[in-house]
Amino acid sequence: MDKYQRLRKCVVVGIIFLFVGAGIVPSAAKPLLVTARPVPHPGNLFGLNSNIELSWDANETEKPIIPRGELRRVDLNIKFWVTWGLFGRLINNLLKGQPVIMRLLIVDIPEWCTATISQETIPFPIPQKENTYDIEHTMLSLQVADEAPAFELFPVTIQATIEPLHGPFGFFTLMQSTTQVANITFRAAYKALIKPSLPEGNIIETPPLVQVKLPIGITNLGNGRTTVLNEIVNYPSDWTVTLPTQLVLEVGEYREMNLTIIAPSNVSGEKSITISFTPHSADNPSLIGETTYVSILTYYRP
Repeated sequence: MDKYQRLRKCVVVGIIFLFVGAGIVPSAAKPLLVTARPVPHPGNLFGLNSNIELSWDANETEKPIIPRGELRRVDLNIKFWVTWGLFGRLINNLLKGQPVIMRLLIVDIPEWCTATISQETIPFPIPQKENTYDIEHTMLSLQVADEAPAFELFPVTIQATIEPLHGPFGFFTLMQSTTQVANITFRAAYKALIKPSLPEGNIIETPPLVQVKLPIGITNLGNGRTTVLNEIVNYPSDWTVTLPTQLVLEVGEYREMNLTIIAPSNVSGEKSITISFTPHSADNPSLIGETTYVSILTYYRP
């Protein structure tokens, strides 16, 4: 069919629409508020109705994302198809194969998350038949920061939109627009991160048979409630050295404990004590972070 014949058919359809529209729309009609509608929608009574479906592999979203470092990629599958109104077959024959543009947009993410879509504009050809779909693919990539709450579900909201197609002079709509919104949910993994500190330094005088205490502070810099297991790794064999076995810290919490030391009666010179701190998830003890070591220097000079 040449361009002239296509134009004639389009004009004929336009005239039909204008007459039908004039017959069914009151002359004193008030303007209506138009809002985006998700699929399915009531559609175009006379022309084509556009439809979108977003899907993805759930296996790509189930595994928690490790904060700061891991880049998670999810393949998005987008289907596009049309359904017909009263003159849908005729209009479809005129428009089949013509490209329409679908736009993808990330509309909502948590403040500690960054996300991008590899291809935000995707062309689709109008299919030859009703209810037969074309499928295209793009990729969602995201990372989460250290402050992402461990184990909590969070959504990434994506909006897909196809704009309407209008007839000559924009008098009527050949294809109805549509908008589809999808929430893709993820979890942030637990990331253990603690910071030991010695408010009074790591050197302490230890007179013989006198109990002395050295304060040790621990800050939870991780993204989940943390149990810190404390261990005295090395100390002189004839000394008494004690330390609480564990601390439980909320996110961002700082707490102190005392290292208690009693030197023997024959103490003289300098000795060293080594302590370790190992963070575990308080909600899942099998999740273990890196062990941190601290050395204490003791002295006594009679």
